[in-house]
Amino acid sequence: MERSWDKKMGDRRNYLINQIVKYSLKLDQKGFGANHDGNISAKFEDGLLATPTAISKGDIVADMIITLDMDGKKISGIGKPFSEIKLHLAAYRTSDEIKAVVHAHPPFATALGLVGNSLKPALPEAIVSIGDVVPVAEFAMPGVLENDAIIASMLEQANVFMLQGNGVLAVGDNLEQAYLRLELVEHLAKIQFYAEQMGSPMSLSNENVEELLEKREKAGLGPKGRGQAVSFSEAKQSLPTDSLDNIKKLIAEEIARCLK
Repeated sequence: MERSWDKKMGDRRNYLINQIVKYSLKLDQKGFGANHDGNISAKFEDGLLATPTAISKGDIVADMIITLDMDGKKISGIGKPFSEIKLHLAAYRTSDEIKAVVHAHPPFATALGLVGNSLKPALPEAIVSIGDVVPVAEFAMPGVLENDAIIASMLEQANVFMLQGNGVLAVGDNLEQAYLRLELVEHLAKIQFYAEQMGSPMSLSNENVEELLEKREKAGLGPKGRGQAVSFSEAKQSLPTDSLDNIKKLIAEEIARCLK
């Protein structure tokens, strides 16, 4: 007889698998990758559910989703782990709050990253959603150890960023949030490109930006607002469990107070 707990966990796994398929298809439909570009993962229990390597995102179906441990080793499923799983693992190591990672090559944002230009949103709503700057990570060959430090440095600044020569990587509390952050960066990069062809784009004042960043922090959307900074992640390793619980409680209380 199936226990209610088993059914709940099974439903959660199926839900995440369906979400991975959904956003894989969106990456393909939006033109955010060609050939086998792009990869998606989501935390489930003590491991990850992820897209397999060497499959077009437009061809992904539920049966193809693989299960990995937190070292990136396959536990079950059809296909093999993608080669850039280490980028995802590096992201998850920076914060327990990160539950999903989406990596793709949307053309306008990828091009912006190739020339090493960060993106500074001029739309107020975008600053609340993803911050005042979408940074560019310096180039590193896939698989090298430097990538861990690069990913940690980027996630200390933002929840989504461009990788020079390697598209855009976004993290989130869930797959929808991670995907939408990546989608928004591409949308903003495209708007900026067109605006620069038409004239000199406006920019928000420092006062406007600071006000919007305060709203972002109060909404708990940024690394600072959610206590996701890497310095905290590293420091917590040396703290007793009860101290960690107290810190998390204080953060939760402060966010709740700001949102009132």
